[in-house]
Amino acid sequence: MKKNILLAMSGGVDSTVAALLLKQQGFEITAVNLKLQPDTPVDESLQQSCEMLKIPLVIKDCCEAFYRRVLLPGAQEYASGRTPNPCCECNEVLKFREIFNTADELGITLIATGHYAKLAADPDGALKLVPARDPAKDQSYFLYRLAKESLQRCRFPLGDYLKSEVRELAQQAGLVCASRPDSQDACFQIPGECCGDTLSRLCRICGKRGKFIYQGKSVGKHPGIHRYTIGQRQGLGVALGVPAYVKSIDPVKGNIELCTDQKELENSRFKVDRLNWQSANIPFHDLMVRVRYRSKSVPCTISALTEDSCIVTLAAPQRAVTPGQAAVFYDSEGSVLGGGVISPAPESRLENSQPQ
Repeated sequence: MKKNILLAMSGGVDSTVAALLLKQQGFEITAVNLKLQPDTPVDESLQQSCEMLKIPLVIKDCCEAFYRRVLLPGAQEYASGRTPNPCCECNEVLKFREIFNTADELGITLIATGHYAKLAADPDGALKLVPARDPAKDQSYFLYRLAKESLQRCRFPLGDYLKSEVRELAQQAGLVCASRPDSQDACFQIPGECCGDTLSRLCRICGKRGKFIYQGKSVGKHPGIHRYTIGQRQGLGVALGVPAYVKSIDPVKGNIELCTDQKELENSRFKVDRLNWQSANIPFHDLMVRVRYRSKSVPCTISALTEDSCIVTLAAPQRAVTPGQAAVFYDSEGSVLGGGVISPAPESRLENSQPQ
């Protein structure tokens, strides 16, 4: 007897090959496409792939929700001097929520996506999130906000495949998307434009203008703090004779402090808020944390302050630990434990805090 499953499809090679693999596994698939941009037609490649694979397609208009739940909060974060991770937020407040809602409306229990991630069973049989086989494409970092209960309904067919193997499968099957370029990380991103500028333009929310400050003195002006992030070097337009980096951002005054010694960008202790744990057993020691999507996981310890926040102490300082970015925790075997959002709380406050 075939099992029903709802698959999120965009028309790209990843979600289409996910459909191909699920069919080979005997699933009865219904595809759902979340429309995020107004005045855009349904992707022709998506329609052709669904017709070829004989998969019914549901189009769900999420344009207003995407703007209200993802774009607008992201713009507000940039305008507040933080650097958000819209993909992590979108997975929680929009994409998976809408996919699960659609599945419930259709009476379907299981859902699937084309994310590069894997699921493994805990000793009690519950599914947990683990990194994909392809480390260059692993997206477990972006899925840390999924509730543990939600994970039990998920399937990630691409978790055991390299990207090159996925493209090869698409070519062998004669899929129209086989040679289609990879989509951009952000659904709203414009080539050549920084994420903060794109969101500010779309939402008409700009960060405060102010001065570049170096060693206590003004060395220039900038057009808005939404364009900058901690550790940034490119695009500053400041000539100090040596490379300069963004050290801190003051959202009240609009000033951006610069440094020329990258050691000043390092941090070994910071706060994480809005915690979501996918595991019931959280070790306070012997765990790893990744502070950016492309950064390596590093050893750390945590001390709990409240139910949804903690202090993280790194075994070795890391460069540019940035407020607004996701801190994702892994156990010693690489399984995702959960994560949260790096807090803008200054280090001085952390030094004086007493972990529980």
